[in-house]
Amino acid sequence: MLTLNTDQLHTFVRACELDSFSAVARELGRAQSSISANIQNLELDLGLELFDRSGKYPRPTAAAQALLPLARQALGQLQRFQQAADSYQRGEEPLLRILFEELVMPDRLNDVLATFSHRFPHTQLQLSSASSEQAVACVSRGEADFAFVTTRDNYPSALDFNTLGRQQILCLAPPDHPLAQQQPASLSEAARHRQIIVAGVNSQHRWQLSAQTWICDSLLQALDLACKGIGWVNAPYELARPFLKSGKLVELKLTSALSTWSLDVDLLWSAKSAQGQAGLWFAREARRLYGNYYSPPIAFSDRT
Repeated sequence: MLTLNTDQLHTFVRACELDSFSAVARELGRAQSSISANIQNLELDLGLELFDRSGKYPRPTAAAQALLPLARQALGQLQRFQQAADSYQRGEEPLLRILFEELVMPDRLNDVLATFSHRFPHTQLQLSSASSEQAVACVSRGEADFAFVTTRDNYPSALDFNTLGRQQILCLAPPDHPLAQQQPASLSEAARHRQIIVAGVNSQHRWQLSAQTWICDSLLQALDLACKGIGWVNAPYELARPFLKSGKLVELKLTSALSTWSLDVDLLWSAKSAQGQAGLWFAREARRLYGNYYSPPIAFSDRT
């Protein structure tokens, strides 16, 4: 079986690029005879002539030119392999699994995740939406690392949690909806129009006002149904933003003590498993997501 090493590939690539074994030797701080022997051993291993030595300087053969991009790719993969191994050795997790209830998805979560991707390039993220019950069960069983959920009175002993703050929920309808035409509208007026409620079939119907409802377990589908004039709906700003920006939906100003719709939000994680550097960073940033304004991540030391 053919076995190649990084030194052989690197020497081959630089010899092709510099057209000179002596130049490679000077660059690497080695004797020219060492470079020549390295190339010759590679040619023997491959059974190919990689350089034409008939002239003053060695010239890559057609086979060498064809192999050059593959050698560069192999070196890049080896470098990425080493970088990933180094990051895991430092205590960064290979994978984080994050769940969130759609109704409490923080407005700036994707901003945090974009920064995360640069800070921890070798940690893979799996992001999924789930009901509160599903999220609690998954984190309890070790099938997820974090979950954003609506605050509840108690959790299983296998979980730790941190209350992050409150998520504002908007009331939305298309611009030509009667409630949008007579703003501000009262809750009693809203109750006379069909309401699209986001919930599982057996879940609590949060904020139900109208006797005429459609139940939908997908918030994005509920928003799209609202755009089509089916009814009015509640949604967090993060998911409602593209619909508001496009003008397909407008925010309703419902006048009453219940006109401020909001939910307390908890971040859950396992009480049994220690978090690595990526998890600790994410948990710290998540605590800042539900303030009045989310600023870019603070440049904390990894030992903070």
